[in-house]
Amino acid sequence: MALEVADIDQSAQALFEQESKDRLRRLFGFDKQALIQASSGLVIGFIALYSSYDHVQFFNSSIKINQQWGVWLIAASLALVFIDAQLAARSRLRTALEANRERNRTNQERNRTDQERYRADQERYRADQERNRTDQERNQAAEARECQAEATELQRQGIAVLRGAALLNARYQLDPSELNRSRLKAFLALLAP
Repeated sequence: MALEVADIDQSAQALFEQESKDRLRRLFGFDKQALIQASSGLVIGFIALYSSYDHVQFFNSSIKINQQWGVWLIAASLALVFIDAQLAARSRLRTALEANRERNRTNQERNRTDQERYRADQERYRADQERNRTDQERNQAAEARECQAEATELQRQGIAVLRGAALLNARYQLDPSELNRSRLKAFLALLAP
């Protein structure tokens, strides 16, 4: 959290430094709109100063004032114009900084969401790899069982052939008749490649 605030403050500082390139802005805290407002107020103040300022007129009634008071009133109104322009510029800058901070928070939240989505995708990918590995091991085990079953069947068939050969050989040895001899020869002819 502290790192995020520091990042936001650094971006706000960068924004302020970027906008403070103007010399008048650095000196007085004015932006373009505030300079226009202050210069307009200054022009109106000069117009009031060089015109008649010995009275103030409200609607149809006129109030007489000493000319010295009129200069002070104009000076005070100019000060208020400058202060108002400066406050408006600071308010706009503060609004821009807050918008920038909010944009940074939104970007950080979006980045955090993207990172979580990326982690979830990685977990999904790992799970898929594990599932594929499990399926592959299951397939290999099934193939191994099939090979073992085939080998067992071939071995059983081989043993059956050997039993038959042993049986025919035993018959021939016990009874060397022509029938047993022909059976043994036929059997050996089948075994020979």
